[in-house]
Amino acid sequence: MQLTEKIYWYPWEGAGNNCNSIFLKGEKNVLIDPGHVRNEFGQNCLENLKTQMEADGNSLDKVDLVLLTHGHPDHCEAAGVIAEQNGAKTAIYHEEVQVIEAVARMFGLKSPGSEDKPFLEPDILLEEGNLEVGSDMVIEVIHTPGHSPGAVTFFLSEEGALITGDVIFRGSIGRTDLPGGSMKDMANSVSRLSNLEGVKWLLPGHMDLVEGEQNVQRNISAIKSMFF
Repeated sequence: MQLTEKIYWYPWEGAGNNCNSIFLKGEKNVLIDPGHVRNEFGQNCLENLKTQMEADGNSLDKVDLVLLTHGHPDHCEAAGVIAEQNGAKTAIYHEEVQVIEAVARMFGLKSPGSEDKPFLEPDILLEEGNLEVGSDMVIEVIHTPGHSPGAVTFFLSEEGALITGDVIFRGSIGRTDLPGGSMKDMANSVSRLSNLEGVKWLLPGHMDLVEGEQNVQRNISAIKSMFF
């Protein structure tokens, strides 16, 4: 579903666990959080995403860069498959590499091209600050730990889009009881994001999006009241 000239929203609508994905169309095309290949119910999540994208005239083959909000498999497992198929680069915050490595060991996830390699080897290790993608897109990378130690939020100020992964949802926050999670860090991250101005779209990793500046602020204020 197209939200703005550049932003396409692809929510997970099946059963079981998988994340929402966001496609950013520009000189270089960006896919954020491609999700699982298959989830715990055996549903082909990647094929579902491919179908949704093709309905809008987009394609996984045209993805140049895969950005990851964090290293949990329901957000990043398919990144390795996409990279193997079309040579797309993958990027994740530098502190989250340890999470990918731990997840690969825990679940025995391997690269589609080699049984000797982990399922994902990022090409780019992100730092906080502005990430320029092509000549027409600037994405602000904001470190927002709490759900995971190297979790990040992506902010496209020109579009007014805040892509929060598993930090802020509609009416809730990501869980903090997984390894590396911290309720204190989550509180700090939510507080930091609440100070951003001009957020017209809150695009979370799960649940529905939130549209409109006032609704976004109300959502964040309600979360701060409920959880912190």
